[in-house]
Amino acid sequence: MSDVPLGELFGDMFDDVPFEDLYPEDQSGRRAVLFHNMLEKAKSVERAAELVMGIMEKNQRRMKLDENGKLVIIGHLAYYRIDMVSFLKKFVNPFTYNSFDVVEVHPKTGMVEKPETACVQVRDQGDMPAYDLFAGYILGLLNDNVTWLSDSLEPLRNTLIRIYGVTPSPLTESLSAHFGAKVGGEFNFSDDSFTFEGTNGWKWKLGFGQPLTRGFSIAYQKPRQTWWNPMFEDHLQETTGHYSLCGFFDVVEHLSQSPALLKSANDWQTDPIFVRKVAVDYPPLAKILKETVLDSEDYDPHEIYTFYDERVNDEEARTIVQLDEQVRLRVHA
Repeated sequence: MSDVPLGELFGDMFDDVPFEDLYPEDQSGRRAVLFHNMLEKAKSVERAAELVMGIMEKNQRRMKLDENGKLVIIGHLAYYRIDMVSFLKKFVNPFTYNSFDVVEVHPKTGMVEKPETACVQVRDQGDMPAYDLFAGYILGLLNDNVTWLSDSLEPLRNTLIRIYGVTPSPLTESLSAHFGAKVGGEFNFSDDSFTFEGTNGWKWKLGFGQPLTRGFSIAYQKPRQTWWNPMFEDHLQETTGHYSLCGFFDVVEHLSQSPALLKSANDWQTDPIFVRKVAVDYPPLAKILKETVLDSEDYDPHEIYTFYDERVNDEEARTIVQLDEQVRLRVHA
């Protein structure tokens, strides 16, 4: 008999009851106990299925089944379509059940032929029946205006931003409230910009809504300044494409911690062009960068890795060389 408690192996089904106290001596009695446990699990599944049906009946106006048996959920931010046939197949054979399939995400303007998709997951609670998980899944989509900003729903968040961008949309109200509370952020749709607080008295301004650019324009304002200093016209085109400056949420999070964060960040933690752009106008960072990076004997701008296995290209390296010289001049100014 294994020394591992039964509770560790099977969740709280057995509650670590000693084996000899749980099972009778005879085989027929032991089979009866096993059968009883199997039926109890089946009953819990039935109760969970009834819960799902109750949710659907209570929200008939916003939850409908299409002609193919797919469940369409009318969220506050988007329409969602779930392949119920696929879910039921996984439920019949739990050994194929690893996670929910991707959900189709359609804009509120209507269902589209080629929708975006998102991998939306619900936190597993050990021996929770699959239908209980599914109930949490559909309730999360039903109340997407609250749940989409949860840390665990980053895939859904990224999908919604791909669909709507940051221009006025169903996302605007909750997005404004979220970033207003988190970073003092404020949208100004008259000039398609978003301003928010950084550290050390800095403020940042993202420009969007420009059809000929892939990324955002980025400008900053230092303490006691009333004007904006331009940094990038198209941040995706002018930086190395570092992960910290990719999507809207990534950019806001990274910049809201800057310039303080950059004093201890290495090239894997921030974009090498961005950090040098900041250092050119921020002497404390310029001094640290010169002493810890630029003056190193083995420093080579062409050997900077922005990802684990990807070096900067020649054009990016030339930009870094030019910025390095400006950083040195700033230190000695």
